[in-house]
Amino acid sequence: MSLLAGCASEARGYSVPEEFCGFEVQEAALSPVLLVGESLDDTSQAGAEYVAFCRMRIDGRIAVTVEVRESKEGGLHPEDWDSARFKDGETARIPSTEKALVGSDRALALAGCEDPYSARFFRFFFDPDHGAESERRVADVEAFVADFVPSVKRGVGCTA
Repeated sequence: MSLLAGCASEARGYSVPEEFCGFEVQEAALSPVLLVGESLDDTSQAGAEYVAFCRMRIDGRIAVTVEVRESKEGGLHPEDWDSARFKDGETARIPSTEKALVGSDRALALAGCEDPYSARFFRFFFDPDHGAESERRVADVEAFVADFVPSVKRGVGCTA
């Protein structure tokens, strides 16, 4: 049975939302990084420290956590971009990012804005016990990052 946006599948007792962190996300990108379960809880907040901080729990287990920050310095320390620190980590070429690193359990992305001294830094965490084979999981994480980053950039007026 195919999934329709906003509809629950046979394996899930919840509907895949059309937004995450207050930003539009495609069901085809979000669904593969979620877990099978009965209930979904979406917690989002913003504050001085974050453009957005969001977490989705499935039956109480954290499936996805995303931090989005404004970065005038261009991101993290160089060692934070070491793919060896990621499970199945590899550098990824993701449109709308200047730099991206994706693994089966986490991802980082740096996305420039029109202002050359401003950027958005994204940090993603995913349930490490998802169950998908590592190559498939990395591809799913990359697809979610590729969908989510431009949605946030549009939503906060960060064009480049």
